[in-house]
Amino acid sequence: MYRKNVLGALFALGLMTAMSARAEVLFAQANFLLNKNQLSAVNYRGKGVAIPVGAKVAVIERDSDEVRCKVIDSGAEFRFVTHRSLGKPINVLFSGFFAEQDPAPRIAALTPEEQKGVRAGELARGMSREAVLLTVGPPPPHKTPSLQGNRWIYWASKFSTFDVEFGPDGKVVRIGDEPVAPAPPPPPVEKTYYHATANFHFDDGTVSWVNYLKGPIIPFNARVEVLDKGSSSVKFKVVDSGAELEFENDARSGSDTWKLFQAAFALEDQAGKLEALSPDDRKKVSASEVEPGMSREAVRMAWGPPPPHETPSFNSSTWTYWKSKTSKVRVKFGKDDKVATIE
Repeated sequence: MYRKNVLGALFALGLMTAMSARAEVLFAQANFLLNKNQLSAVNYRGKGVAIPVGAKVAVIERDSDEVRCKVIDSGAEFRFVTHRSLGKPINVLFSGFFAEQDPAPRIAALTPEEQKGVRAGELARGMSREAVLLTVGPPPPHKTPSLQGNRWIYWASKFSTFDVEFGPDGKVVRIGDEPVAPAPPPPPVEKTYYHATANFHFDDGTVSWVNYLKGPIIPFNARVEVLDKGSSSVKFKVVDSGAELEFENDARSGSDTWKLFQAAFALEDQAGKLEALSPDDRKKVSASEVEPGMSREAVRMAWGPPPPHETPSFNSSTWTYWKSKTSKVRVKFGKDDKVATIE
């Protein structure tokens, strides 16, 4: 009798093994919820017993109205059912829930944060469309006809829905009734500053290329920001004071306006050049004064470059400056390249 029972059990086990070998085994493509041993193709997301993503499911029987299945690990049996409003055959809908491909490689391709969300079955801002699909499965097609849309609508129950909204980058910006996540601020634009290579005078908001030696001063190495470049002028702002001025050129210079401006205001910080001068020359530059004994470089910093229509070369023994539109001043250098006289 005992032997017969053992043989019967072995036979039954063999029969079950043979049936299992022939069974269609698929993988859950997301975390799904069973309600009273039923999984709807509507994919209700409110509550129920979870089938975790990647779970193996054996198909017991298929027909036109439902697919009977069994979760292999837990042994739980359930029915996959559809609804006529979905507008697709049940086998097409079922393939979006369960497939032959293990979703593990798809999960591994996500970011670490997305992987955590998928494993926990929790949606989060910043998720990609792929991560949402692996977390909660596909939205019902009668509410979301295309997965390329920026708004996916899920049913929380038979009476309520919630949205998953994607931003332009394809990442989740809102879930349900949450406010839309604010767009990240654009990266700060680094401004380009120029530095005064000399003390420059201005009058009535204008710095002349001639650099008339009268009026308020933009001090040596002051930072300026270019606001607009034109053919005959450059508008700029002095950073420290906020004063907006205009650097003006005219036909007498014979030079391009932007090149003249760059000679007056350079990209490089000028502090090192000032430090290279003698203590006396540094004092004179800071006071915008030129006196005998100063080097050419110190004169250049104190009064700026001499206008080229009067002084064609910095190697000239005489540099001619304009004190005003009607008077000039000449700086003469000796053989030692130091200021000899000022006339």
